[in-house]
Amino acid sequence: MSEKPLVPTALVGAARALGATARGLALDLAAGVATAAEVARPSSVGTSRGLSTVRVRVLILSDERGSPLTTPDRLTGSLDLADRVFRAQAGIRVRCERIDTVTGPAPTAALDPRANRLLLLDDILGRTSFYREYLAARSPLAVVGDPVTVVVVRNIAGRTTGCSLGMTADWVIAEASLFDSARPPQFDETVLAHELGHALNLPHHRDRANLMFPMSSPPDQLRGTGLRRWQAALLHANRHTVPPVRRVLAPG
Repeated sequence: MSEKPLVPTALVGAARALGATARGLALDLAAGVATAAEVARPSSVGTSRGLSTVRVRVLILSDERGSPLTTPDRLTGSLDLADRVFRAQAGIRVRCERIDTVTGPAPTAALDPRANRLLLLDDILGRTSFYREYLAARSPLAVVGDPVTVVVVRNIAGRTTGCSLGMTADWVIAEASLFDSARPPQFDETVLAHELGHALNLPHHRDRANLMFPMSSPPDQLRGTGLRRWQAALLHANRHTVPPVRRVLAPG
């Protein structure tokens, strides 16, 4: 059987990636304008703002023998930390809607992906199609609220333990060992929140106390979980962030 030609596959993938990036940029700009308008609008008497929301789904892969890479309960700490950090410092709750385990064996390329530019290249070449099979269906009319899917993989090439393609994709990857407290040299509950930050367009930050510091070395040199005010503003001006509903207060 002859292999499919690489050039057409690459062209189709590049067009899809460019389309996804353009869509993400347009929706992020729309969300930013809406957020700015909401902030500028004076608060009405008798109303209060609630929390914004980022919806998260988790996809746990299974290895070549069909054994899941981790269990849902092991992700609780990382999800709770992300929720605490985003709530306290940005007024955003991280709501995990569901954790699914793919029971069938995943291909090795999906289990052991590459990172950063190489992950983008693999996405263009169609090597991440296994992930997209399990992503939530996207409403063509939705402006905000697309969930971010965290794909739990076995190993990421190099020294990277998590990776996001930013506005190009609605998913991030994270190594299973990050969620195993029995493995102190790998266990790091900050990575999931860090990658969610990237998915919501936050760049790296040079302050080790900041959530977006690029390096984190468990168990003794974990990154911090701080966020600056401008980072919180960027989190709100994103297509994944659902703005709060103004609540009418009962008269006192």
